[in-house]
Amino acid sequence: MRWPVALLVPAVLAVAAGAARAQDACFNGAWRAPDGRVAALTTPPPGAPADDPQRYTLIDGQQGKLGAADAAIVCEGGVLRDRPGAAAWAQIPLRATPTDFTGHGGVRLHGLLLEPATSAGRLPALVLTHGSEATSPIERYYQVILAAQGVATFAYDKRGTGRSQGAYTQDFPVLADDAAAAVEEVRRLAKGRIGRIGVEGGSQGGWIAPAAAVKAHADFVEVAFGMVATPIEQDQWQVDTELKERGFPPDILPKVHAVTDATAAVARANFAGHLDGLQRVRALYGQEPWFSKIEGQYSGEILNGKLVPGPQLDRKELGEWLAAQVPWDYDSAAVLKQVKAPQLWIMAQDDSVAVSAPSIARLEQLKRAGANIDIRVFPHTDHGIRLYTTDAEGQHHTTTRMADGYLKLLADWAKGVGAGAYGDSFAAP
Repeated sequence: MRWPVALLVPAVLAVAAGAARAQDACFNGAWRAPDGRVAALTTPPPGAPADDPQRYTLIDGQQGKLGAADAAIVCEGGVLRDRPGAAAWAQIPLRATPTDFTGHGGVRLHGLLLEPATSAGRLPALVLTHGSEATSPIERYYQVILAAQGVATFAYDKRGTGRSQGAYTQDFPVLADDAAAAVEEVRRLAKGRIGRIGVEGGSQGGWIAPAAAVKAHADFVEVAFGMVATPIEQDQWQVDTELKERGFPPDILPKVHAVTDATAAVARANFAGHLDGLQRVRALYGQEPWFSKIEGQYSGEILNGKLVPGPQLDRKELGEWLAAQVPWDYDSAAVLKQVKAPQLWIMAQDDSVAVSAPSIARLEQLKRAGANIDIRVFPHTDHGIRLYTTDAEGQHHTTTRMADGYLKLLADWAKGVGAGAYGDSFAAP
């Protein structure tokens, strides 16, 4: 089923955070300050208490709860302001078009296209692909704040989540087919209103967006805090980084890699094979001071028995890993060689999840081979391009604040314009 009629926000997004407070609440959606800054107001994230306040995201990366004592903006009598009594922000009208479309294998997927209600010309469009999350990205802050900046933005529920059919998966080729179908759906929905169209992917979406762009002949690609690596390499790089941050010397890495090679073999065998190799490395290195500190994407859970047969097995977690169908040796570099469209890669310099330095090196190698790739690095940020604190053991803890310039860069690059400086970020060679 498709909805042929487009509605205007706030008519669709104007669901205030709690009907009981509707008279005084500021409507969800996009807002613009008198000085041109934009903000997104959204409902609390999934899992938050029913009476939790609205969330705000500002263009400079600040996020928080509306009404909190430290909130950067306030809602006063249904109007957004910088502070009580200050000049009023204005709501930005957006065209909201919900739709159902068909993804890989005939699965019905549900999405929403947000566009500025008025435009002097054809707008750029951006299809948002998913990370590993199972929550809906529709009407969340990424979609709203990109639309507020003049980019038609399409978000959809990943298969098996939200209002989409099918089973949840992390099978990248299947998800790339779904994202390519989303591109075609946007072309259909906004025919005559949009110009160039691109695919954006954050985190795990960085494996999906480039492949989808190839399939759908997209005009550009944006990847944020993604990797040029296999999922197996991600785990190893993450383990290396975590141990380094804890102060362990680099000369332990050959032993560490013997362990991560063993855990990789177990992962490739659906956590049911190569257990003898796991026992060997446990016998060899189990008493080393670094062994109990191994975490990574899956290595730590394999080593502590949560994902392998035994008394510590967590059947629910194992079932989730098996259902995800992760392609452990997915060759993302080979996919990138097929991408002809311009690419923007936004990297967190200190990413502890999608370790960025090896990926940046591979991107630079692709650039030297002729690929059209821009690399922008945000220093002092971790996964999500978020600022972080460091604990006594050297581990990162991300904050609620994204780096200034990040959200503007995403929109400007989609529009084909550049402001030069985006916060503290710098262009990699």
